[in-house]
Amino acid sequence: MSNAESGSPEGSFGSFGSFGSFGSFGSFGSFGSFGLPASPLAAEALITNREGIVGPTIPFLDYDPRPSTDPVHGLPHFSPAVRASIFLFEFASRLAVTVKDDGETPVAEVLSTSLHGGPKHRMSAEPLVTVVAPTIDQLREQTKFLSAYADLRQDRAREILVQTSALIPFYASILYMDPGRTPHTLEFLQTALSCANMVYMRVKYGLALPRPLQFSPQIQPAIPTPTHPTLPSGHATEAFLLARLIWKLRRHATHHPDSRQEATWGEMLMRQASRIAINRTVAGVHFPVDSVAGAILGLTLADFIWDLCDKTIQRRATAEFDGRRFPVEDDFHWHALYEPKDDEQKPWAGKKSQPWMTSGTKKLKSEEQGSAAFHWLRNRAFSEWEKPLN
Repeated sequence: MSNAESGSPEGSFGSFGSFGSFGSFGSFGSFGSFGLPASPLAAEALITNREGIVGPTIPFLDYDPRPSTDPVHGLPHFSPAVRASIFLFEFASRLAVTVKDDGETPVAEVLSTSLHGGPKHRMSAEPLVTVVAPTIDQLREQTKFLSAYADLRQDRAREILVQTSALIPFYASILYMDPGRTPHTLEFLQTALSCANMVYMRVKYGLALPRPLQFSPQIQPAIPTPTHPTLPSGHATEAFLLARLIWKLRRHATHHPDSRQEATWGEMLMRQASRIAINRTVAGVHFPVDSVAGAILGLTLADFIWDLCDKTIQRRATAEFDGRRFPVEDDFHWHALYEPKDDEQKPWAGKKSQPWMTSGTKKLKSEEQGSAAFHWLRNRAFSEWEKPLN
């Protein structure tokens, strides 16, 4: 992720640029200025060039150059960086995070917000994801997993290092994605990563749970430990967010009539997400319970973002994770959380009488709507999967 291990925010903000190392994305940089770098020499060349061709003054053109007031009219003409600002605001304006501490363990709630019209505007909020922190004793017990996984460090070192700054290329090895073939898909995924980063960082900040090396001097992580708190795992959040969004694009593709029934692609995408999450425990910087919380958050945010792209959606997925009920002897297993065949989160996990995870859906109020900007981006990403990619 983006140099998380050196203290920068955890998150795959570097994923887009990381495609350059795979031989294709780096070349896109030259298109930013058509190969002309910003410099005094370039500025002087443009000045003298104008003086040579401008000629006598001509009348101003008689037309109104203002763009349409349609909310998505300008998006195709903006640079990806400008569009990213718009998408992030659209996303952030629909969420809030609250943290409560009852003296035993803190509880973070990610809330979906709605602005209601009328003579007096009012805002309402409903729980989207609730995360109840595990106890310190539970985390202490889970350090046993890090000691066991440490034997895999030599074998997975290359994966771990690459995944600190790039996740998308690992999914591109499963489903064919490339800047020349699926540029809007990659922009959609990068937008989703940036959105998720804001959420899990705020939850981490609120829960303030210690990292593994703070429990034992023998953890000795294989990579520098990020400076922010441990739960939920940002890598797990992003990994499962990516896996589910890519699977949604794939299974809705009209040129694959068997996509809805064939879960092989979804299974492989989830295996990849799980590998990325577990690698963080192998590296010594996360507990398994961190990955559980991150996967739940990522899966639910993926559904939220997908629904944000559709104004007709009248339901919203919700989830709750109670870390106090999560067995300290349990490792992270994604099958307990999600079923790729039907693209559905499991309704509960753990003991049915006292589950440590529950999920469901709620009906939206009629005035709640999706985002026109996200709808535009998702549709362009979706079009790249509707046609055969030969």
